[in-house]
Amino acid sequence: MADMDERVELNYLLDFYGPLLTAHRQEVLRLYCEEDLSQQEIADQLSITRQGVSDSLAKSKRQLNDYEDKLGLVRRHREQAQAAGRCLRLLDGLRTIPEDAAALEEARRALAAIVSRD
Repeated sequence: MADMDERVELNYLLDFYGPLLTAHRQEVLRLYCEEDLSQQEIADQLSITRQGVSDSLAKSKRQLNDYEDKLGLVRRHREQAQAAGRCLRLLDGLRTIPEDAAALEEARRALAAIVSRD
């Protein structure tokens, strides 16, 4: 289970900071996280050694975590999505008067769009 959690977290980091990695590191991480390939399968597909894959993964993980430590984009995204979800739940609990129904529905749709992006 920990391996799956790690891959999910890496996917988040890759979504936010992937373009800051080299094309090679992006591809290794993509194959590892999204295609769920083993290190040996990645090595075979990219015609590199398994140790090369291992080194690339380790350096990429460290680099992505450094970006997150400095910039905090994933953390901030998650906080905003949680706050939007709380707002949506609060809006769902309101009783509305007919004059406010359209505005509240528009607010619900906007918040739902933010929450669904996560």
